[in-house]
Order: sequence, then C-alpha cells, then structure tokens
Amino acid sequence: MANEQRLDLDAIVDLVPPQARVLDLGCGDGSLLQRLVQEKQVEARGVEISESKVRAAIGHGVSVRHGNIEEGLADYLDEAFDYVILSQTLAYLNKPAPVVREMLRVGKHAIISFDNAGHWRARLRALRGEGMGFTLVSGEPRARAITLGQFREFAASVNGRIEQSVLLARKRCMCCSSSLCAWCAEAAVYMLTRATAS
Repeated sequence: MANEQRLDLDAIVDLVPPQARVLDLGCGDGSLLQRLVQEKQVEARGVEISESKVRAAIGHGVSVRHGNIEEGLADYLDEAFDYVILSQTLAYLNKPAPVVREMLRVGKHAIISFDNAGHWRARLRALRGEGMGFTLVSGEPRARAITLGQFREFAASVNGRIEQSVLLARKRCMCCSSSLCAWCAEAAVYMLTRATAS
C-alpha cells in the first residue's frame, strides 16, 4: 500500500481532537503531522529514523527529531501526549511490544494502523505462494503479516484496551459480522488506552 493512496490517514485525523498533544512515531516526511496541525491545530512532535525524511518533515514545518523508536522513548514523561501515533509502521518493527508499551506510557491514547493480512486478496496471494506482495528484487523492507485477530491478541498482551477500531476498504464492504469484516478490510486503525488493573 506504500505506493497507493493511504486508506488510514483520514481515519487517524478523524480520531484526533482539536488542539491535542500528538507524537507521531516513524512519522516519515511529516505529512500526517502537517495535516493534523493544519486541520486540528494540534501540538505536534515526531520521531523518524531516516535523516532525509527528518529534513523533509522539518521542511513541512513540523518538529521532528531523528531517532530509533525501538530504543525507547525515555526522553518523554508519562502521559506527555494525548495521542501517540504509529501509522503503517508496526509491521516493520523488530520488537513491536516494547514500542507499544512505551506508546501507552507516554500517551493517554495510542493510535495504530496497519494493512490487514487477513484481507481476501492477501489470503489469495498467500495461497498462490506469492507471499505479502514484496519480492527480493523489489527492494521493499520485510514486513510482518498482521491480521485483525492477531492485533487484538497483541493489544491485550501489552496491557492495551481497544477503545475504537476503524476497518477500511477501497470499496464499500457490507459486513454483517466481525469475521466478514476481517475478510473485507484492507487496513485497520485501532485506538488503545492502557488497561487498568482489575
């Protein structure tokens, strides 16, 4: 989905209220942060590992620092942000659990988006032996396949409580059950909070 129009961006913008404090992890060129500043007047910060993308983000007028989010977010206090975003990055992390735990520590809400590996086209590609659509010659980074069910289990394992989910498809998908949605949804956006101890 990297070269196509991103399905998740509108949903993420809709989830963030005006004037929120936002941290975008793996923010790329800062396009999402720029949009949040323009449309929602948020207080925006970003972290990005690619130096060229950090420069591009600064060129977009957003505050982004160079860093590896897998090394932790020790620079940030607990609940320093209202929303911490990880858009289309979870699948590329070596150790996603510590990153999401840190998101839930420094943010009151964590918003995570990813492509649904359970979508019928992805399943069909796998049945034909075509994998995730990435090839050795394409130069694309490796990506972890994530289904909606796997993400729900993962969220519980990192002490995250799903507050809201948005399932996305390019064409209208008439879902009458969650299992059908798992087949139709091309991408998903989940908003998590830290689960309270019972």
